Amino acid sequence: MGKPIKRPDWEEYFMFMAISCAVRGSCPKRKVGAVIVKKNRVIATGYNGAPKGLTNCLQLGYCHYERLAHIEAETNGKKFSEVRENFKYLHCLAVHAEVNAISQCSRQEVEGATLYITNYPCPKCVQDVIITYGFEKVRVYKEYLINPLLTIDEKRASERKLLEAGISLTYVLLKKERILEIANHMADDVGERTDYKFSQ
Repeated sequence: MGKPIKRPDWEEYFMFMAISCAVRGSCPKRKVGAVIVKKNRVIATGYNGAPKGLTNCLQLGYCHYERLAHIEAETNGKKFSEVRENFKYLHCLAVHAEVNAISQCSRQEVEGATLYITNYPCPKCVQDVIITYGFEKVRVYKEYLINPLLTIDEKRASERKLLEAGISLTYVLLKKERILEIANHMADDVGERTDYKFSQ
């Protein structure tokens, strides 16, 4: 038995669940997980990946839209970075984690719920999922994307839409050490008999 750990609070609990969901993602570039919660009850979970019936990028062994962008750039003498950004929206196979989670719910179930998501939501998911379905709060684990030169305007678009819709977004501080502590506890102690003894 390992040493006892501090019991996860609700924010840690649901975000750890979202991180666990992300592990199942089939995008080789970024794993994202989502958990929809209402009154501390999980309604649905989701991760990013290709829809049923399509071969995902992990199975292909490469990023589908980047491969097509590379062919287009080489064939027609275009700049790969520009073609890649255009092709991302047309040819990316991944359904976002928020969309996968919401596909399991009715609008009535989600109204007033909280979305726990591992990455800052894109403008499309903010508009089509978070605002449209009536989420009250969004809890985020990690920032939007790494390259601010490419994504700063997208993040601003998401922020503006959330602000206008009156939806609260905050970050859940879940440090790597805490995740490892919880994961080690799961691996070593969950399901094992503790050394608890009844005291009279």
